[in-house]
Amino acid sequence: MNYRNTEMKLDQLLTYLNQGKINLSPAFQRGHVWPVKTRSKLVANMILGRPIPAIFLYKEPSGSRYSYNILDGKQRIESLILFVGPGTDDLGLPTWADYFFEPEVRKNVSFPVDLPTGKRTFKQLDEGTIADLREYSIPTIEINLGDSTHLDEIIDLFVDINQQGVAVSRFQIVKAMGEENALLQSVFDLVALQQQRGQDVFYKSKTSEFSGVLRRLSIVANMTDNNAAIDRIWERLLEVALFVRTLEHRKPVEVLKRFIRAREPEAALTKAETRQLRNVFRFLRTAYKTKLGEMRLATDQTHFYTMVTALIASDLMDLPQASLTKRLIAFGRVVDGGPLPNSKSLQRIFEQYLEISSKQTTDVSRRVERQRLFIQAIREL
Repeated sequence: MNYRNTEMKLDQLLTYLNQGKINLSPAFQRGHVWPVKTRSKLVANMILGRPIPAIFLYKEPSGSRYSYNILDGKQRIESLILFVGPGTDDLGLPTWADYFFEPEVRKNVSFPVDLPTGKRTFKQLDEGTIADLREYSIPTIEINLGDSTHLDEIIDLFVDINQQGVAVSRFQIVKAMGEENALLQSVFDLVALQQQRGQDVFYKSKTSEFSGVLRRLSIVANMTDNNAAIDRIWERLLEVALFVRTLEHRKPVEVLKRFIRAREPEAALTKAETRQLRNVFRFLRTAYKTKLGEMRLATDQTHFYTMVTALIASDLMDLPQASLTKRLIAFGRVVDGGPLPNSKSLQRIFEQYLEISSKQTTDVSRRVERQRLFIQAIREL
């Protein structure tokens, strides 16, 4: 890879965006994760002439011209797009909406910024301020890819330079490096469809037992960005799918490293593996209509992982559904802080289970032991 330190005036950046020359959605990029407050602060600094961090672009030939993919600085560029919006007669982004499909993001177009003179939208800036802003030079590092450059080199660089905003997750890296991985794609196909909407990539959630169950997890329910929420659903289901395939527990980081370092891609889910997953998640979707759906077994990823892998690895699913649901609710009450059962044997089981659920929750040996205790408790309840 070759690097060139340069600058790009805002005027030129807007021209490139209107021409569709900058791709803001390569595989490893995140969704629209910056809140308006952060976007507003960035733009205010630019209007006041203060420096901002460099954006990194990698350049690729596209016919008789070059196109650019954003490597670092996606959120900064998106902030400028939303601030300028359709703009004025002589400076604006008629194509701004192509970069944002979701209404929740689009509604922030033309957001105001706090300036010494008060709150101002782009259209409310005076001509002198707009003239200065269009001349603002954004530090830019262009990366030229050689024929021998691999995607993992680009992603390594992305991780190294990504110091601002929301850090990239390992799963974003797995998505980029495993685009052709059949297992990764077959798991995604269970929960969503990927659609290109203008310059934006949108995940359309499928109404299924998988999304219905996994959206109860607090780490998913608390996400405001649609694509980011589906990424988390995808990641959690991938972990469970690998357990179905191997019946082996792994740390989440090892699940992801399996894809990053794989010499051969994982095969797609088989019909039998998909059927086993569906059976467990269909049961849980029905069981969640009871009190179970509001308990930590449903909302906390540590307890959920234990519950779902226990159902996969044991014969608990052979119990009548009503009986199994009742036992899970009884287990959930204790996890949620309720009293221990009267049985001395069950008391010991729960005490051990709660102790190894309090720290180092992804440790493989602790996952194995929690599963064993969970199955034992459900059988005795």
